[in-house]
Amino acid sequence: MNIALYGGSFDPPHIGHLQVVHAALQSLDIDKVIVVPTFVNPFKTGTHAPAKLRLKWLEAIFAKENDVEVSDIEVIQNRAVPSIETVEILASRYEKIYFIIGADNLASLQKWHRFEALDALVTWVVATRDGIAIDKKYQQLSVEHPISSSQLRNSIQDKYLPKEVASEIKTYYEETHAR
Repeated sequence: MNIALYGGSFDPPHIGHLQVVHAALQSLDIDKVIVVPTFVNPFKTGTHAPAKLRLKWLEAIFAKENDVEVSDIEVIQNRAVPSIETVEILASRYEKIYFIIGADNLASLQKWHRFEALDALVTWVVATRDGIAIDKKYQQLSVEHPISSSQLRNSIQDKYLPKEVASEIKTYYEETHAR
């Protein structure tokens, strides 16, 4: 079985994330996408919404999609989990792992924990973002989502939020941002 692993903070999840998942399902030779929210990104000091809440939102968003699995593999560890740890666990279960990242991660990719080991275990797939050039050695997912989670946290706009959890996300960030 082939999978695509799509990890991230999803703080908050938005329609761009859904576009990436759907583009992967349409264009990669995979049986499913596994969406893995981080407890906290190893390159960041914290998150805005708690990990379990972000996990709950993602589960609601993808609840009706049989070829998408939302995994708590990192959230339950209550710490920053380097991607290599998650991939090593999944590598024993699946034949091939495509690892989806946004083009904005390319600049720091070589700095990821045990990058060489990670690179040997996955096939990289890069989602387009902000006009960032993507090297031909990577598979590319063309998605056009003119929004980021950080932009949304500053200005919540319903049109960029998945309808299943839009009101909950909007209420959460408006209440916490107002403090």
